[in-house]
Amino acid sequence: MRTVGLLLTLTCLFALVACKDKSESSPADPAALKAQQELVARRDALMSQRKKLEGERDKLDEEIKQITAKGGDATELAKKRAALDNEIETSGSDLSSISTKIDQVVAQGGAAAGLAGREASMATREKQIASREATFTDRERSIAQREAALAQREKETCGAVAPMIMQVPAPKGSNYTRRDIEPLLGRARATMTKKGLQPGDLGPAANLEGESTKAMRDNDWGKAYLAAAQLAATVDAIKVDRNFIGSKTARLQAIVRSSKRDEATQKQLADGMTDVMQKFGDGDFAAANRKLNQLWALVK
Repeated sequence: MRTVGLLLTLTCLFALVACKDKSESSPADPAALKAQQELVARRDALMSQRKKLEGERDKLDEEIKQITAKGGDATELAKKRAALDNEIETSGSDLSSISTKIDQVVAQGGAAAGLAGREASMATREKQIASREATFTDRERSIAQREAALAQREKETCGAVAPMIMQVPAPKGSNYTRRDIEPLLGRARATMTKKGLQPGDLGPAANLEGESTKAMRDNDWGKAYLAAAQLAATVDAIKVDRNFIGSKTARLQAIVRSSKRDEATQKQLADGMTDVMQKFGDGDFAAANRKLNQLWALVK
């Protein structure tokens, strides 16, 4: 879950930064920002208290197990455990309520206030994601789902759009040969290597190279040339910027969330995404892309 949490956090950050240019002209509401920061502090305190209660409950479970194994009476300890369960359930309800209020404050205060508040609490949230993974209750899942929905809404509203096939003029006649087509394919491959692009980064254009080579085998030189020219134009047009990194991270997040991996791989993904976040924050999108390529190799 820690890896998923980091990916979710990073996706929220990418979506918010992608919107930054649109929101810079709208000043943050100081009152809304202050209210959000107070709510975030309350949420963080509740999460710390919840973790403490869960630790106490685990100790009680061990004591009860030892007493019952010896045939003793653990009634009083069981009562204490039930009381702890009630406190933990109450804290879960409070967390859900505060998360809802934070969403409301973000909506009322504007995108700039939301960005400032979220960036202020980003480091704290990342540390607490790890502590939540071992005791991810149904209520916490509900909170996580709400956050995921918010991230998806932000991404859909102002996130990057997948690359589209660049249109080129249709070839006239069929007086093309392999010598006309292979240089286009070679140029596209070289540009992809230079930019650090993978086939999945091309969107619908990912199939163009295969279409071109198949058309050459079929001696359909006009079709082969068109596909090669479209591929080269599409690759040339792709910019490795914040929108590109945000879109690529969202795709990686979807893959990671769809299946489980061993602990060592999960740790590599978590550490790698932290590195991506740092490079993204520094504006080094090329380095962030190279790191993402390494992480993609882990989930294939």
